[in-house]
Amino acid sequence: MSPVARTSLLLVLSLGYLVTAHVALVHRSPSLAAAGVAALALLVLVSIQGAYRTVLRALVAIAGTTIVILVSRGAPPLPLLLPPVLIPAVIGWTFGRTLLPGRRPLVERVARGFHAPAVPSADIVVYARRVTWAWTLLLGCVALVNGVMVIDLVPGGVLALLGVLPRWPVSAEVFAWFGNTGTYLLIGGMFAVEFGIRLWRFPDYRFRNPLAFVREARTRMPHIMAAIRHG
Repeated sequence: MSPVARTSLLLVLSLGYLVTAHVALVHRSPSLAAAGVAALALLVLVSIQGAYRTVLRALVAIAGTTIVILVSRGAPPLPLLLPPVLIPAVIGWTFGRTLLPGRRPLVERVARGFHAPAVPSADIVVYARRVTWAWTLLLGCVALVNGVMVIDLVPGGVLALLGVLPRWPVSAEVFAWFGNTGTYLLIGGMFAVEFGIRLWRFPDYRFRNPLAFVREARTRMPHIMAAIRHG
């Protein structure tokens, strides 16, 4: 499969998963929940790369098929509850670990790679560190809130499955709108807000069109990836 076809398939599966999971949670539909789990399993299958991809894909296929069957028969759709917790947690950890002493903040690495071989100004370096902190705090809070909602979800949450009535129960509708759909809208909104702040903070910034910035970033991606890897 070509890189373009693989990327297109990943986008289609991601969108299909998000829409199906949202509708399944709102309407509490076992069939739609099973379809959402199937889309998620296919998304993981297509994403797997590397030397052991055949074995890993086989394991994911077996596990995914089993879970789809169980969910279609009324089992709690736990796989649909985990991405809104795990995705922001993993991304937040990726940002946060670069803020430890002796490390270079992730956004600063990206900025250095983007400007290579030139060196970013001191103002850009300070701003990049603050943006790294902003992403870390935002994603950490989102993961924490979503985790609490998964615990307190009724029905199908952790406490409900254990037979405990949560003190502050969360409905499936609330989780679907905030935890499932809202998480990704919030991440997208953060990109837009940060870009606007960047334009305000640096009036002479060359790339004032987001599309132009994305195109330029793609051409400089080898430098950016090298800066990310080597800090």
